[in-house]
Amino acid sequence: MLRKLFRQEWKSFSLAPTIVMIMLAVFTVIIMTTFMTSFWDNSYNIFAELFSGLIVLAYIFTLAAVSFCITICTAVRFYKNFFTDEGYLMFTLPVKTSELLFSKMLVAACWKLVSMACIFLSILGIATVAAAYIADTGIVQFFQEFFELFLELFDAEWMREYFAVPIPMFLIWLMLIAVFYLFYDILFIYTCICLGQLFHKHKIGGAIISYFGLRFVVRLFRQLITLPISDIYLSYNTKNITAGTWILFMSTSLLAIGGICFAMYFICHYIMSRKLNLE
Repeated sequence: MLRKLFRQEWKSFSLAPTIVMIMLAVFTVIIMTTFMTSFWDNSYNIFAELFSGLIVLAYIFTLAAVSFCITICTAVRFYKNFFTDEGYLMFTLPVKTSELLFSKMLVAACWKLVSMACIFLSILGIATVAAAYIADTGIVQFFQEFFELFLELFDAEWMREYFAVPIPMFLIWLMLIAVFYLFYDILFIYTCICLGQLFHKHKIGGAIISYFGLRFVVRLFRQLITLPISDIYLSYNTKNITAGTWILFMSTSLLAIGGICFAMYFICHYIMSRKLNLE
């Protein structure tokens, strides 16, 4: 049943993000094409300057629109499906509340990953073509030089001395932190909406108030958990940081963000199953 919920939510979620990402792809191709031609050599032309300014401005707005669109769709889909008239249908389905919640989370997480990948590839493509244009080298040659520089940086002795732990372990930690923060952003929105439903009137206003209140509580909790470890970390000279200090810092940060995600999921599940207040 979770697969069916995921498929249906994916179809309903996809329209707006797809349109915005197509716009991003179009502007990316246009900007990359200008660097591959002699367009920028004619920048003294007033029409060329106006066109380039408008394209770059539109591209920047489109980059912001991609992230903003995913956030808005995540919030609107969750509120509309569960806390409006649609909620009467959703909660009569023969599925668990956890399955309803997980289907929303997974779709939002997938689209967030897709948006991040699109933004990364767009910026990387434009930066590569622009750098090759400025350096007056071919794109293939530029990639080869960049890849060689990356390998030298990755194998540098100073990195091993600084991190004091195996670099693969550090990369795994970064990946876990990224996954937790991916769901943290989604669950934070869901939790604010759920807390807003506890208000008998002005539920959207209650969600906004909950946003600022929850943000303060989460920030305070994270500081109380991670600040002592950060003080220990900063008190050392970078060359004297031990592997144990690094592992303690990484473990504490993972437990902190994981605990926050679990707490927010519990709040959402509890309100949706025990304190449901449909309009």
